[in-house]
Amino acid sequence: MLVAEAKRVLDSWRPTNRHSPLDEVLELLEDGRRYESLSVYLVLGERVNLVAHRGNAPASDSLAFGESNIGSVAKNGITKSKDISVGDPKGRPELAVPIKLAARVLGVLNVESSRLSAADNILVHEVAHLIARFLTSNGKHLVRKAREAAAAALADSAAKPYRATSDKNAAEASARRAAAGEASRA
Repeated sequence: MLVAEAKRVLDSWRPTNRHSPLDEVLELLEDGRRYESLSVYLVLGERVNLVAHRGNAPASDSLAFGESNIGSVAKNGITKSKDISVGDPKGRPELAVPIKLAARVLGVLNVESSRLSAADNILVHEVAHLIARFLTSNGKHLVRKAREAAAAALADSAAKPYRATSDKNAAEASARRAAAGEASRA
């Protein structure tokens, strides 16, 4: 039932819609299975960036290939599951599934819940496959927007001039340089 509803949501989306259907799919999964945290990350260059999320706050908005379960799944395309022992009250089981078509990894669907089972593994894989098909057809627009946003963020961080921490307070830096016998940079 959840897979059919997720398929309907993804198939009915058009680029003119203002909302992302990925948010709606995650909401369906959250409501239907009571997952505590759901995230969709897309592979953008050598990183995976968060594009949709429901539930508890994700660990990061952007991860390098190989970093954590999500980065590892994005790098090698193999599902990772993490069971948490009963003795760890902060941790919860996690399932990171590649969103891929053939051998091409497009992203990662990450689910965290204290009640993960074998049925959840099958469900999350099916939804990840639906998302992969969506991202290579109707959802190309969303992927393009995510790439543009990532490129803009990278360009913005590159455009900001680097200032050493010690140079942020000019008066303090001048006093330090004078005490060290250095000439002023004026």
